[in-house]
Amino acid sequence: MKIFLTERFQKEIPALEKKDRSTCFELILKLPIFIGYAHQHSGVALRKIHSSGVWEAKIGLGLRLVFTLRPDEVVFVSVGSHDHVKKLLSSL
Repeated sequence: MKIFLTERFQKEIPALEKKDRSTCFELILKLPIFIGYAHQHSGVALRKIHSSGVWEAKIGLGLRLVFTLRPDEVVFVSVGSHDHVKKLLSSL
Protein backbone atom coordinates (compact mmCIF):
# COMPACT_ATOMS: atom_id res chain seq x y z
CA MET A 1 0.00 0.00 0.00
CA LYS A 2 1.38 3.42 -0.97
CA ILE A 3 1.29 6.20 1.61
CA PHE A 4 0.97 9.87 0.68
CA LEU A 5 1.10 12.95 2.92
CA THR A 6 -0.68 16.06 1.66
CA GLU A 7 0.97 19.44 1.90
CA ARG A 8 -1.58 20.39 4.56
CA PHE A 9 -0.66 17.34 6.64
CA GLN A 10 3.05 18.09 6.28
CA LYS A 11 2.47 21.63 7.57
CA GLU A 12 0.41 20.48 10.56
CA ILE A 13 2.62 17.65 11.81
CA PRO A 14 5.56 19.84 13.03
CA ALA A 15 3.19 21.73 15.36
CA LEU A 16 2.58 18.56 17.38
CA GLU A 17 4.60 17.60 20.43
CA LYS A 18 7.48 15.22 19.68
CA LYS A 19 5.69 12.30 21.38
CA ASP A 20 2.52 12.88 19.32
CA ARG A 21 4.51 13.12 16.07
CA SER A 22 6.18 9.83 16.85
CA THR A 23 2.83 8.18 17.61
CA CYS A 24 1.36 9.56 14.37
CA PHE A 25 4.14 8.16 12.24
CA GLU A 26 3.96 4.79 13.98
CA LEU A 27 0.24 4.67 13.16
CA ILE A 28 0.85 5.74 9.56
CA LEU A 29 3.24 2.85 9.07
CA LYS A 30 0.93 0.32 10.76
CA LEU A 31 -2.35 1.54 9.24
CA PRO A 32 -2.36 -0.95 6.34
CA ILE A 33 -2.17 -3.76 8.90
CA PHE A 34 -5.00 -2.29 10.98
CA ILE A 35 -7.18 -1.94 7.89
CA GLY A 36 -6.46 -5.49 6.78
CA TYR A 37 -7.39 -6.89 10.20
CA ALA A 38 -10.10 -4.45 11.26
CA HIS A 39 -12.01 -7.20 13.05
CA GLN A 40 -9.18 -7.68 15.53
CA HIS A 41 -8.73 -5.26 18.41
CA SER A 42 -5.72 -3.08 17.67
CA GLY A 43 -6.30 -0.25 20.13
CA VAL A 44 -6.80 2.12 17.17
CA ALA A 45 -10.27 3.44 16.47
CA LEU A 46 -10.88 3.76 12.73
CA ARG A 47 -14.12 5.13 11.34
CA LYS A 48 -15.48 6.66 8.18
CA ILE A 49 -16.42 10.27 8.89
CA HIS A 50 -17.64 11.49 5.51
CA SER A 51 -19.50 9.89 2.63
CA SER A 52 -16.78 11.02 0.21
CA GLY A 53 -14.45 8.41 1.69
CA VAL A 54 -12.78 10.40 4.44
CA TRP A 55 -11.71 8.38 7.48
CA GLU A 56 -10.19 9.16 10.87
CA ALA A 57 -7.90 7.25 13.17
CA LYS A 58 -8.07 8.26 16.81
CA ILE A 59 -4.79 8.54 18.64
CA GLY A 60 -5.49 8.72 22.34
CA LEU A 61 -8.15 11.07 23.58
CA GLY A 62 -7.32 14.25 21.73
CA LEU A 63 -5.60 13.55 18.43
CA ARG A 64 -6.99 12.42 15.09
CA LEU A 65 -5.42 11.51 11.76
CA VAL A 66 -7.67 12.24 8.78
CA PHE A 67 -7.12 10.23 5.61
CA THR A 68 -8.70 8.89 2.45
CA LEU A 69 -8.51 5.32 1.25
CA ARG A 70 -8.17 4.16 -2.30
CA PRO A 71 -7.26 0.70 -3.56
CA ASP A 72 -3.61 0.22 -2.64
CA GLU A 73 -3.09 3.76 -1.33
CA VAL A 74 -3.82 5.91 1.69
CA VAL A 75 -3.61 9.71 1.62
CA PHE A 76 -3.17 11.50 4.95
CA VAL A 77 -5.01 14.79 4.73
CA SER A 78 -4.82 16.38 8.16
CA VAL A 79 -3.92 15.85 11.82
CA GLY A 80 -5.42 17.61 14.80
CA SER A 81 -7.98 17.67 17.57
CA HIS A 82 -11.61 16.61 17.38
CA ASP A 83 -12.62 20.26 16.86
CA HIS A 84 -10.05 20.60 14.08
CA VAL A 85 -11.59 17.61 12.31
CA LYS A 86 -15.11 19.03 12.70
CA LYS A 87 -13.99 22.28 11.02
CA LEU A 88 -12.31 20.32 8.25
CA LEU A 89 -15.47 18.29 7.60
CA SER A 90 -17.64 21.40 7.48
CA SER A 91 -15.49 22.66 4.59
CA LEU A 92 -16.16 19.54 2.48
